[in-house]
Amino acid sequence: MIERTAEGGSPQGRRWLSLVALFASILSFSISFGGLVPWMALVLDGRGTDATLIGVVSAANPLGVILAAPLVPGIVRRLGAAHAMIASGLVGLLSLVLLAVFDSLGAWLILRLISGLAGAIPWVISETWINAVAGDRTRGRTVALYGTVMAVGFAVGPLVLTVVGTEGMLPLTFFVALYAAALVPIFLVRRLAPPLGSAKATRISDLLRAMPLILAAAFLSGAVDTAFFSFLPIWGLRSGLDEAFAVTLLSIFIAGNIVLHFPLGWLADAVGYRRVMTGCGFACILGPVMALESLQTPLLLGPVMFLWGGTAWGVYAIALAALGERFKGGSLAAANAAFVMVYTLANVSGPPLAGIAIEVWNPHGLMVLMLGFAVAFTVLAVLRSFVRRPR
Repeated sequence: MIERTAEGGSPQGRRWLSLVALFASILSFSISFGGLVPWMALVLDGRGTDATLIGVVSAANPLGVILAAPLVPGIVRRLGAAHAMIASGLVGLLSLVLLAVFDSLGAWLILRLISGLAGAIPWVISETWINAVAGDRTRGRTVALYGTVMAVGFAVGPLVLTVVGTEGMLPLTFFVALYAAALVPIFLVRRLAPPLGSAKATRISDLLRAMPLILAAAFLSGAVDTAFFSFLPIWGLRSGLDEAFAVTLLSIFIAGNIVLHFPLGWLADAVGYRRVMTGCGFACILGPVMALESLQTPLLLGPVMFLWGGTAWGVYAIALAALGERFKGGSLAAANAAFVMVYTLANVSGPPLAGIAIEVWNPHGLMVLMLGFAVAFTVLAVLRSFVRRPR
């Protein structure tokens, strides 16, 4: 019935059908991914694996994304958007199933690399698809809703482990089932996929010149994301906070991401993407400054982390919407691939840089590093406001 409806209907109806299917798929996938990563780490730790090696296995997935993202436009030209998503999704699904078959560290490393290579394709295409069908008047809100759905999924994933546990194959079976379920909505609306076959090979250097602020927003969000997941509780403990509150800070930070995405998207539709990205930059400057000032006042530190979390991650969605305003069709796919690649590069480089910063200045090096990223981004945003965008 859904497939038959997808073939006809009004443009508005097809648009909403695409968005509902994409959001359902993204929610299912993000819950699977959000739970699988900590499950693998716990399993490897239980086997006595060195923490460094656990980190290497975890890094294999984003490394695969970095390697595959530039290839996505060419893959879309050959297979089409929906077929590329489904084919790569099946490869990713197989890589998860094989985790139950092979249990050696080397095998898991290769399988996670394959998962990242395959996962880059639906990631880029789904964001491009959302941007392609989002109306110009509501683009910011539509893309922000995508960010909210993704954030909810990543937050729910680890909670699943509290229900199904970490022992045996039940957790993996559950996450594999969720991953498989994510492919079903895409299959049902595959005929609604936007035509992206005109994607041309584009050099990253050209995109850097064309959209430096958008790519800088991707880097800022990606660096804060993984650095805080790794080190925010550590910063809290070393700053004298009790353990429970130090861990809760990360939850508050994530809550800001979930709650503030849509209001920021609405504001971007009302006043413009560049202004909201610049405002987020200033908020990210105030974040570390206010965090240090409010260490002795937990009632103030909580709201600071909430607002900082919303703006640090919200800038990703706003930049993604700005991407949709700037590029169309196949060019949008190529630009989105660069966007994902820069974000993932920040994911990979953020934790090591944060670790070095904390060692240099214990424990506030983390805040100094985040302040440096935010200042660099905001200065660029202000400077770009005086430069006419290239067409």
